[in-house]
Formats: sequence, structure tokens, C-alpha cells
Amino acid sequence: MSTYIGRRLIGLIPLLLGISVISYAIMALAPGGVGSIFTHSARPMSAADLAVIQHQLGLDRPWYVQYFYWLHNLVVNRDLGFSFIDGRPVMAKILEKIPTTLQLISISFICTLLIAIPTAIYAATHKNSVVDYIATAVAFIGYGMPTFWLGIMMLEIFAVRLHWFPASGLSEMGSSGFNLGDRIHHLVLPVATLTFVSLASWMRYQRASMLDVLGEDYIRTAAAKGLSPRVVVYKHALRNALLPVITLVGLYLPALLTGAYFTEIVFSIPGMGYLGLNAIFERDYPTIMGITLFSAFLVVTGNLLADIGYAVADPRIRYD
Repeated sequence: MSTYIGRRLIGLIPLLLGISVISYAIMALAPGGVGSIFTHSARPMSAADLAVIQHQLGLDRPWYVQYFYWLHNLVVNRDLGFSFIDGRPVMAKILEKIPTTLQLISISFICTLLIAIPTAIYAATHKNSVVDYIATAVAFIGYGMPTFWLGIMMLEIFAVRLHWFPASGLSEMGSSGFNLGDRIHHLVLPVATLTFVSLASWMRYQRASMLDVLGEDYIRTAAAKGLSPRVVVYKHALRNALLPVITLVGLYLPALLTGAYFTEIVFSIPGMGYLGLNAIFERDYPTIMGITLFSAFLVVTGNLLADIGYAVADPRIRYD
């Protein structure tokens, strides 16, 4: 296992390198640029002043030369550069926003597991029951519902009309210090949005996997031996039924991360998604690259953890 993990970690280097090249090329070749911010502002900058700024930022070079300097700075200095807008280190800006995004993702993930897995198990063991039909309907509705649209609807109903929850942010305006109750109150709508969308995939996969396992011969043998239904389901069937769901974790992380970015934008949560959107609007290339690289790292790490978890859950799987 350790050899396999080492090979996968080494393989991450060319993968992340390829992602960074493609991302930088798309970003640099896209219409507009940093100069468009100044030329379309209330007080347009002269062409001479704009040329000076582009030279200072290194934007007058070909994109592949800019990429080489960016990569050299990352490898040698372990630095993602400085923001074009406020001059702050990109690494500091990302580290400042990571806790908020990870908090939103982790709480949504836990809520999804606590709701989806027990519901799917009950639906599979009580096939064609009312709960099974409701779970299937919720899964199909959530699967086809865009995260940003659901967030807007939650915002409109529960924040604007009913005034049950705050519409934006993580704390009341003017409050000082951290308040747990206030933080939970602000996170209810964003977490509910991400959780509802995520429930669809988890319930569908877990229910289908549980139904397949319950039809196996060893499950019928365990039941014929006189074991209680609870022992048969939770001790013998559940572990094998979790194998496809573990694989889903690798695919779920990038989807959850993307959903968190949209949710942060809808609810004005100061996380990675909010920072990335502002960086795109402001043509802040170093910040965009930093967020892209970090997101790619989370995705490939999630796939690696899914493979490791698959081997841990199933003793028959070994990576040599």
C-alpha cells in the first residue's frame, strides 16, 4: 500500500503541472486583461501609464514566458506571487479564506452522510414503501437542481420573505468576536443548500448498492442461521454496500467544492469561491492561478483517498 501511495503522490506532480499549464494558457488568452480594468474605469488611464503598469507586472511578455516565471517562483520560492489588485501575497489571501470554505464543505458532508446513508438503508430494506418512494423522489429532484438556483430560492423564501435566517455573511453586521450561535444561524441556509443537492447522489448509490448486497447468497445464509435482521444488515451487508459509495467520495469532492463556491457567491460568504469570483472580475491572474491550483490539489487528493478507502473497506483489494 505504501508503495502504491508513493507512486500516486509522485504522479500528482505531472498532473498538477499539466493542469497549471492549461489553466494559465486559457486565462492569458481570454479576451480582456488587467489593463481593461483601468481603461474602463471612471478615470481611464493613458496608454503610456498602462504600458508602464503592464511592464511592471510582466504582462507585456508572451503567456508562456509569464508562466515560466510563475512556475519558477512557485517551485523555488514556494510562493504563488502577489495580487495585482491589492499587492498582498496570494498564499496569505488563500489561507485566509480556506477555513471558511472547508468549514462549509465539512459540515455539509457530515450532514449528507448522517441523512443519506440511514435513509438509503431504510429505503433498501423497506423496498416500495412510502419512505422508499419519498427518498427516490427527493433524489431525482435534488439531482437535477442547480446549486445556485436552489440557493437563490432558499434565500428568497427563508431570508427575504420569512426572515427566519440571515441573507448573507457569517455574522451579524457590527458584531465583534466569534459567536457560535450566530455562526450556526448564518450557516443554516448555505449548509442546507449544499446538503440537499448532495443527498441525491448519495441516496441513489447507497440504496442501489444495498439492494444488490441484500440479494447475495451470504446474506441469505446469515439470515437462515437465525441472525437478527439488524445484525445481517449493519454487520454483514453494510460494509460491502459502502464500497461503491467510497468510490463516490473521489467524485463527490470536486462537485462539493464547486457547489460550495456557488453557494458562497449566492450567500456572500467570504470563502474561496467569493475570492475567486472577485479575482476573475478583476483579472487578478496570480489569485486565479492560486485558487485553481489549490482546487485541483483537493480533487486529485480526494481521488487518492477514495482508492485508499476502497482497499481498507474491501480486504480483497490490494495495490501492489
